[in-house]
Amino acid sequence: MIRLSLVRAALAGGLVWAVAAATSTAQPPAGKEAVPTGPVALQVLKINELVQKGYESAGIKRPADKATDHEFLRRVFIDLIGRIPTIEEVVDFERDKSSDKRVKLVRRLMHDDGYVPKNLNGTPFMIESDDGTGKKTKKALSFNYRELYAEHWSEVWTVWLMTRSGHQDYRDQMRVWLFEKFYRDTNHKEMVTRLLTATGQVGGTKPTTDRGWAFKESYAANFIVHHLGDPVKDDRESGDVNERLRDGAFDAVPITSRTTKLFLGLQTQCTQCHDHPFNKEWVQADFWGVNAFFRQTVRSATPSGNPVGNNQKMANATPVTLTDDSELNPTLIALYERRDGRKIGSYPVMLKDYDKAINGEKSTKMLAAPPAGKTRRAQLAEWVTAHDNFGKAYANKMWAHFFGRGLNKEPAADDFGSNNEIVHPELLQYLGDEFTKYGYNQKALMEWICTSDVYSLSHVARKEYTDIKYDPFFARMPLKAMSPEVLFESLMTATSPRKLTAKQKNDRLDARDAWMRKLVRQFGDDEGNELSFNGTIVQALLMMNGDELNKEIGVGRNAVQGDIVPQLMKENPTPGKMYDALFLMTLSRHPTSAEHARLEEVRTGKATVSLGAPTPPAKGKGPAPKTSGTVVYAPGAAPNDPVFYRDVLWALLNTNEFMINH
Repeated sequence: MIRLSLVRAALAGGLVWAVAAATSTAQPPAGKEAVPTGPVALQVLKINELVQKGYESAGIKRPADKATDHEFLRRVFIDLIGRIPTIEEVVDFERDKSSDKRVKLVRRLMHDDGYVPKNLNGTPFMIESDDGTGKKTKKALSFNYRELYAEHWSEVWTVWLMTRSGHQDYRDQMRVWLFEKFYRDTNHKEMVTRLLTATGQVGGTKPTTDRGWAFKESYAANFIVHHLGDPVKDDRESGDVNERLRDGAFDAVPITSRTTKLFLGLQTQCTQCHDHPFNKEWVQADFWGVNAFFRQTVRSATPSGNPVGNNQKMANATPVTLTDDSELNPTLIALYERRDGRKIGSYPVMLKDYDKAINGEKSTKMLAAPPAGKTRRAQLAEWVTAHDNFGKAYANKMWAHFFGRGLNKEPAADDFGSNNEIVHPELLQYLGDEFTKYGYNQKALMEWICTSDVYSLSHVARKEYTDIKYDPFFARMPLKAMSPEVLFESLMTATSPRKLTAKQKNDRLDARDAWMRKLVRQFGDDEGNELSFNGTIVQALLMMNGDELNKEIGVGRNAVQGDIVPQLMKENPTPGKMYDALFLMTLSRHPTSAEHARLEEVRTGKATVSLGAPTPPAKGKGPAPKTSGTVVYAPGAAPNDPVFYRDVLWALLNTNEFMINH
């Protein structure tokens, strides 16, 4: 639905944020976790030093200014827990006047499981709560950031491991498994080992309780189940009736390339059919050497696709069991065809270390006989996690998550090779070494990055360094589009009451599923790159005209939740206070004096708008072109008109400033 008061909302304070013009001069128990204290880690000082060396090499005399507290707050909330902050969290951060408030915030968002934000008077925010009997009581608002951190990163890794396609139940099971690992701070090496060696059943009958899927270790098998490739079938026409026994049950082509890309940052998909055309260090035998490790892996059935029609919520996912069969592929050889038609084979051979590949050396990690006391996948997991690019690949992936690009010349974080120069080799090596040294501790690496000087920079570049050639040197914080998941959670954070009833929670889940189906379909990216897509006009149109947005701000018969505006008006009885609340809940900052004045112009009926075609921009030094069409005054509104404030909220939610992580 296109809102009828679009004229008034579009004028709301000049609220479309001009991003293009941004230039200027070991596993612990699941019990309570202590929030780290003390000064920044020594690793942060080293990051600062090595980034500065990069500036000097690029001739960058001075990077962007430090981001404002509000900009930093919003950025780190999105990056670490996958949503914007609430009004209470913004005010709580404003109240903290300590010099290390940013460091404390980063640590809090990963570790604190019962944080109570305080208002400017230093007292907790109180919220009304139902005790379960219908009696309303007031209690202090609190946040379990440790849980929110685990929820966000389980969502991120579910997309990286499985994309957004297929049956939702499989992805929900994968998310449950990942949540448990992130909540318990399982180190990255152990997580990858379990993903590569997982067995057991996935899918099956949906749970009948509101709590959803209960954790099972077998849910890790979803990764391989969904990428095991095509089944190998005996070719009876040619007389080859032992093809499955000889070659294995599945071709394992997709899981081969996904394993090297996700965990080693090496894209080997090109070498399935031929030697790599750009990275000469990778040849066809490298792909099939890794592929041979999966040739005894068996999947009992084909996983369900995404259900269609009216039964999407009720349809169960096909139960699928993942096992290893030592009787298959007894020769250990994976056969493949060269471009000249020759058919040759490879034993299970681990990708050579990255440094060896660059120097033209061969891998020394090969299975010429079945490994004693373990499966081939178990041996592969040992060698993957011991690869010299394992720690660096994860460090680069995390750097790209926080900065929108890795430490290479090209933005992709998972494309190491001789054709993609590492711009910051010393920094990357240091991060990989320290990550390994500290037991592959994911939170530690995230803290080092998020408390560094470069992470605290403004997104606004100095005018002399706006050329894209400076992008790999991080002289400012790059702008990043929100993922569909983060966009939804941020929209919910901005428009929802702090406590939801059971029905509201279920309605939100339904709305989320519908939102995700529409967003992913509109963006058209379902190849595992979803978390790095760029925002488009489609996204803007979907936000501005989508029925979902109107429902979420409490407009229409099928609104997801109650209208939040009347409650805000009770708490903020004047227009000025309402503007402040609306900006804080959407953009995580206060309105400027100019924005406040513009909103008052609109509210009091003094703002004008042209109803004709858009006025073309002025060219040269001549007078500005005359406005075309009829100029009218926007209709005003009374100070207590909830429709006007809904329009302001709607306009704010459609700004670039809301939809982009800066």
